[in-house]
Amino acid sequence: MRYQRTFFMINDLVIEVKKPEITLKKVIVAKIKIENEEYRMLRKKFDEDIFHIEKKPDGWYITEKE
Repeated sequence: MRYQRTFFMINDLVIEVKKPEITLKKVIVAKIKIENEEYRMLRKKFDEDIFHIEKKPDGWYITEKE
């Protein structure tokens, strides 16, 4: 029998798993990694001293601080 690989793709992140099951913990960890990378990229474009960066369920909200 030939070894087959199982891959899952979540928000452009590819995860290889040994077993065909994927746990909820792996999904949550992948989601957090994606959010951290998005936040890091937004910090490069928007200075946190001037702008407030907030994650909401429907996306990132960037507003000027008063």
